[in-house]
This record gives sequence, structure tokens and C-alpha cells, in this order.
Amino acid sequence: MRIAFITLKGLPYCGGIEKYTEEVGSRLAAKGYEVTVYTMRHYSGSSGVYRGMKIVALPSLRGRSLEKLGTAFTATLTESISGNADVVHFHAFGPAAFCFIPRLLGRKVVVQGHGIEWQRAKWGSIGKLVLKLLESPSVRFPHILTTVSKVQKSYLAERYQRECVYIPTGVNPPQYEKPNLIRQFGLGENDYILFAARLVEEKGAHYLLKAYQQLNTSLKLVIAGDAEHETGYKDELLKIAAANRNIIFTGFATGDLLCELLTNCYLFVHPSEIEGLSTVLLEAMSYGNCCLVSDIPENLEALHGLGYSFRNKDVSDLAKKLDYLINDKHAVDAFKEQAKTHVLANHS
Repeated sequence: MRIAFITLKGLPYCGGIEKYTEEVGSRLAAKGYEVTVYTMRHYSGSSGVYRGMKIVALPSLRGRSLEKLGTAFTATLTESISGNADVVHFHAFGPAAFCFIPRLLGRKVVVQGHGIEWQRAKWGSIGKLVLKLLESPSVRFPHILTTVSKVQKSYLAERYQRECVYIPTGVNPPQYEKPNLIRQFGLGENDYILFAARLVEEKGAHYLLKAYQQLNTSLKLVIAGDAEHETGYKDELLKIAAANRNIIFTGFATGDLLCELLTNCYLFVHPSEIEGLSTVLLEAMSYGNCCLVSDIPENLEALHGLGYSFRNKDVSDLAKKLDYLINDKHAVDAFKEQAKTHVLANHS
């Protein structure tokens, strides 16, 4: 069987969709399936083979508004004209608006939802309207529709009366690492609070920075992440953090560095405004970390009652919960083993 994935930024890359495709696609390739992954050239570089998957890197418009839609359209046409996939698998509802093309050509089509695209903070009113319009064909045309969260499954059933398959986000078993690479940032065991996500507004790093500034603690705050096209937002974060030497920006953290950060943090905080089902939150839980999350439905679904939450976008409540957990080690330890067991049993 030949399978094509449309569209990713690049492989390897640290986004949730990219992690998902790398783990699933490489396993399919190892089983003998022919897997093609369409990516954006300015992220992934040239075409080639990665972990048994054929990478087709396409030119794309650079800019957060058009690059993904534009590349998805180009990838769909490229696959429809010169490809030979039996199954065309689209990631996310916006880019999947073009899924009717391979369906009309007799290919089997799968669309996987990773979140409700038009709700993302980065879109203005016009962008939200366009994505709302694109959502309908993305949901109605595929043979199979899948989602990574029960929250999203319920949304699609209610809005479109469309049945879909719930396939939750998965993670690998934890790879525990002693402090080594993190020493370069002045970090050791259990002496920092960790945030790990793209530095975009919807991930909520600004809420965490503002809450942290209200605390009296020796624990450092680590902001692990970056993002293309978000210079203004990153400048805002740096401004909030200015003059506080205990706030550390590491840039993108992957591989051994991310494993070290997850192994050795005192507390993991995930203050996002919107999610599909967060891979990094599940990873943090799988390492046996105490997790504090915004109380959006998707985060609470992932947390499964085995951690703590604060009111979404509420800096004062976040600061209050941080202060409580910093000063109560028993509360921090209360759910660690249960959280780890739950994730490894249900999100492999």
C-alpha cells in the first residue's frame, strides 16, 4: 500500500503534527508500506529519505497566513498528477479543504483533525472566516475522518453530524536523562519550572511569564520553544522577562535536550488557550511530572484528573496555583506515578 501525508513543515521537526507523522510514518515504512511525506522546503531543506519515508520538499509562500494552505494545494496537485498513493492522508482541517481532488480521482482519503483551526489566536477576523468556510469541505469529503481528542469528536458530531474515529495522540516511553546538556543553561535537578511549546500566542507563555514575575521563588523558569513568523510575540516575551536572570529561553528543544528538561523539572506548566491533544503535555506526564494546565477541555482531557489546573488566561489564578505547588512538595508528588501509568497505558 502507498500512503501520502499532506502537509508538514518538515521532518525532523518539533511540532506535534510532525512528531505524529514521524512516529507513525516510520513504523508504516518499517512494515513495508511506501510512505511519502510532503513538506515545506524552507523548513525541511531538500527532498530525500528519512527513516524510510520519502520526503518531497515543495516551495511555498513564506508567511503564517498562506504558507500551509498554499503548500497543501501544491502538494495535493503534485500527488494527484504525478503521485500514485492509494491513501492520501491530510493533516488539519484548513489544508484538508483540497481533499476532494484526490477523492474525485478515486483515491482513498483520510483527514485527521488536530484542533479547531479557526479558533487559533493568530488569525484575525478574515482568517477565522476563511478557515470556518474551509472546515466544511475538510469534514464532508474524506472517506474517513479522525480526531486526536474526544472534545473535537463531539464538536464535529454536533456541528456536522459527522461520525469520526477517535485516535488519541501517542507518545514514546520516557527516556530519562541526568543533567548534562541543561548545565549550559545553569540548570540541574528539580530546580526549574518548565514550559515547552511553540512560541505563539495561543500557547500562553505570556501568562506564565507574568504569573512567575509575581512569585518569590528560587526555582528558575525555562521557556523551551521558538516559532517562525512570530518576532513580535517573541519580543513581547523577552520584554516581560527582562532583568530577571531566572527566566531562561533555550530555543527549540528536541532529542536529548528535551528528554533532559522533562526528566529534571520540578513542575511542568502548559497554559495554552487552544489545543488538539497536546503531545508535550502527555510526554511530561509520561515522565512522571506534576503538570499544571489551563482548564480548556482538551487539556483537562489529557490530564485525566491527574494533575492541577488554573482558569484559562487568568494570570492571578495561575500565580496562585504556582505558589501553592512550589511550597507544597507533597501536592507536587501526589499524582506523578498515576499520571505516568495512565499515559503509558492509554497513549502509547
